Parts: sequence; C-alpha cells; structure tokens
Amino acid sequence: MKGFFKQYSYSIIKMFVNQFAISLFGVVLAMATLAADSNVLTIVCSVFSIAFYLFLLYTMTWEIGAKDRVSVDYGKRPYRPHTGLWLGLIANIPNLLIAILYAIGYPFMKNHVWAGNMNFVLNWISAIVEGMYRGLLSVITFSDGSSIVHAWWSYFLIVIPAVVATWIAYFAGFKNFRMLATYFNKKAEQSKKK
Repeated sequence: MKGFFKQYSYSIIKMFVNQFAISLFGVVLAMATLAADSNVLTIVCSVFSIAFYLFLLYTMTWEIGAKDRVSVDYGKRPYRPHTGLWLGLIANIPNLLIAILYAIGYPFMKNHVWAGNMNFVLNWISAIVEGMYRGLLSVITFSDGSSIVHAWWSYFLIVIPAVVATWIAYFAGFKNFRMLATYFNKKAEQSKKK
C-alpha cells in the first residue's frame, strides 16, 4: 500500500483539487439558480457541474490507466485491475468522512446541541467540498417537503459516481478504449475523402 501511495499520491491530490475547484463552481451556480427560484435551471446547472466533474475525473484516470499499461507491458509493475477503484475511494476520503460524521450526528441532532452544531459545520464544509451536488440535493424533496440535502445517507450516495467513474476510466485507459474514438475516426475518414 505504501508503494501505491508513493506512485499515485500526486494524482489523488490532483483529483481532490479538481473536486474543490468544480465544487466552488457548482455551489456558485446552485446559489444563483436557487436565488432565481427556478428548479429546472438549478437541476440543469447542477447536472452540468456533476458531469463536468466526472469528465475531469474520467480523463485524468484514463491517462493513469494508459500510462500503467505501458509499465505492465514492459514488466515494470504487475497489473492491478482495481487501481481505479482505489484511486476513487482514496480521493473521496474527505467526502466519506463528511458522510460518516453526518451519520453519527444525525440521530442526536434534535436532542443534543453538539450534534446540531456538528451538522451546521458539516453543512458548510459539504457545500465547499461537494458543491457540485448542492443544487440537485436542494431541489429534490421528500413528500413532507424536506430537502434530500438534510438526509444523512445522501452524502454516501454522492461518493458513488466519482468512484465508479475512476474505476471505469482506469480500466478503459488500460485497455486503450476511447468512447468517442469511433465517432472521431469516422469524421476524420470523411474529411480525408473530400
């Protein structure tokens, strides 16, 4: 595991920095669209922020998988198919900590001041670190009118897309599979024929 951190520590930190940057972008969009009181616009902007974040993760992890393929082919390191999964999980440790702390404090929130204070602080931290999801979580409501942003389990759910994206991206990069390659190859062939 020590070798894993040594090899991928820069990439993990870069993933978290990208998340922080997109989070600020997402929270600004969420605040603006929520202030405009347009749920459709809030959902569209939030989905765009999430998709852009996942695209950044995907391209970054795809490159890591492609580089690892070269090292595996030359025998410098063994093939580890779960590298993308581990990269996603480790880069999402701050998100998982927020989710765990929410889950710990949630049952005590109504009766204990410390839990209410912890919830308040975590709400602000999650807005800064997970802002791309803020608009979507604020708009989706339960039948009683409360927002899903106050549900402790929703913070576990928002980790899943990033982990799945990194896992798939690493595998695709390792296998040199490009989703849009066939589309671009067809366009290139058509332009050559002209």
